[in-house]
Amino acid sequence: MGKLWKFILLGSIVLILVLMGLGLGRDTKKIPTALLEKPAPILRGPALAGTDTIDIADYKGKWILVNFWGSWCGACVGEHPELMRLDRLIKERDDFAVIGVDYKDTRRGAMAFLRRHGTPSYPMVFDPDQKVAIEWGIVRAPESYLVNPDGMIIKKEYGPLVRNWFNTVALPLIEAYNAKKKPGAS
Repeated sequence: MGKLWKFILLGSIVLILVLMGLGLGRDTKKIPTALLEKPAPILRGPALAGTDTIDIADYKGKWILVNFWGSWCGACVGEHPELMRLDRLIKERDDFAVIGVDYKDTRRGAMAFLRRHGTPSYPMVFDPDQKVAIEWGIVRAPESYLVNPDGMIIKKEYGPLVRNWFNTVALPLIEAYNAKKKPGAS
């Protein structure tokens, strides 16, 4: 009986190691999203601060970055300076908006995060029950979607936005979109 238990234990350990080996090396950033090149899901919810309701439909005709975050998210701390830069940058543009979605969080925790790291001027939806996050297929924070003026999702960012994200990622997409929309463009 002792040898049988050793065999079962050894077999279990080997099985666990094999399963772990199969999962390692997979880049979760390469997991495709079913939402790419499809209309953005409904995004409507209470504001993180105040009593307003935030609705993505109010931003129709603009480029919209939808950023999912939470005060519990360590990577969101690292991303926050880029979002603050983006917030300053888009104040000069009337064709671009950001909507933050604080999910799986408490209002108290989120507000403390913003006091500690800076409060951007763009609106933020409070989504403690993750209803919006589930609708958008969020796996982990931070994640962001770029929505074009036609309401289509054209880019998903897994993890923190890279430094100078607007100029290196968004602006080329905006310019390509505008070139296609010019009269005579095919």
